[in-house]
Amino acid sequence: MANEMSATELSQCASLINASIGNVFKGLNDMSAQVLSIWEHRRSKTKRPGHADLKPLLPVIRQILNSESLKFHGAGVVFAPGELEDREMHLEWWCRAQKDEIQPLTLNFNSRSERFYDYVHMPWYTRPQQTRQPSIDGPFVDLYGTELYIVAFSVPIFLDDHFIGVAAADISLHSLEPLLVRSLMRVSNEALLLNSEGRVLAANTPSWLAGDLIRGALNQDTEQGRVLSLIDTSSYWRVVERPVPRF
Repeated sequence: MANEMSATELSQCASLINASIGNVFKGLNDMSAQVLSIWEHRRSKTKRPGHADLKPLLPVIRQILNSESLKFHGAGVVFAPGELEDREMHLEWWCRAQKDEIQPLTLNFNSRSERFYDYVHMPWYTRPQQTRQPSIDGPFVDLYGTELYIVAFSVPIFLDDHFIGVAAADISLHSLEPLLVRSLMRVSNEALLLNSEGRVLAANTPSWLAGDLIRGALNQDTEQGRVLSLIDTSSYWRVVERPVPRF
């Protein structure tokens, strides 16, 4: 009976985390739909969309950044090279400033510069492009100079078989962790949420800290506990329950 209860707790925990992830991806899918609407509108015209055509994206981006449940650092669309008529590489990206003002982020796309931001090789861009599935990457240090750990959510944008780019959002792990911990507290035993590298994103005991790398430190076979992969992402996040009472 205890074993069945444990399995139910783990399943409920994973469902809650999946629901939270799903809410993030819903906003990104809305952004993706707005991009497709712009591209569909320009299909009959001879020119590709330009930067000025992206204005309808701002209300959707603001809606994501104004979320009350999560503190987003930034959100926007990262376009494949050559998609815009007037810019070879472009991020239509907005982020929160120190006073919670929403401002555009400016990056260096000069390939000859030491500070060249070559996003086309970054996992949060390449994974959804290759898999056509939503993706979560991180945590990693952010671009905004705050030295916080960031988790990047992204979804691919395809028009038929043509790749336009990705809709994405960054959330600080500091903001995301309490939500994840609340879900993990549903499990009576010690439970952790791990990313694809085996790094801890959240735990329901103080034995593990966010950011700890535990690959090899835990034997995740059936005798050592349960592992439940999260669904609907190509991130390979998983919840691990250990046979150690939380209390």
